[in-house]
Amino acid sequence: MNRRVIGLTLVELMVVLAMMAVVTSLAAPSFRSLWVKRSVLLAAEALLGDLRYARSEALKRGRPVLLCQSSNGTTCSQDRAGWADGWLVFVDSNAAGPAKALLRVQSTLPALATIVSNVSTGHGITYQATGSAKSAAQTILFTPAGSESPDSIRALCISLQGRARVGSAGATSCS
Repeated sequence: MNRRVIGLTLVELMVVLAMMAVVTSLAAPSFRSLWVKRSVLLAAEALLGDLRYARSEALKRGRPVLLCQSSNGTTCSQDRAGWADGWLVFVDSNAAGPAKALLRVQSTLPALATIVSNVSTGHGITYQATGSAKSAAQTILFTPAGSESPDSIRALCISLQGRARVGSAGATSCS
């Protein structure tokens, strides 16, 4: 009676596991780079989405809508590098603070070292009821934490009219 055994021996299994470990260790650094680039792009797109939302709400409500950086999620902050701590979108009613007309809150974004505007007054952008913007014409740079390649940086370009777009990978200006 011949019995045919189908399966792997322990030695064959150990060889396959060792080969998988080598391939994984070679691929891990490139996956880290890919993850960092993607997280920077997602952060830029989150701010871009909220800028577009603020503009549409200003048009819809017929009132100014402000998007400003915020470190605590309730009030605007004046820190130049404060965009990485988060931001607020609220109806600007002059007398009432953002807490009464708060539309959106973005909390701290992980994996980012800084999100910095190129203008010293770049703490917020106000969209008027017409859809145009005050404090526009800015470039906001998204820089990842750690020592990543220069093509991980993203720029968010805001025109004089308040229209925003995300620049190509590695671009540090809007030209």
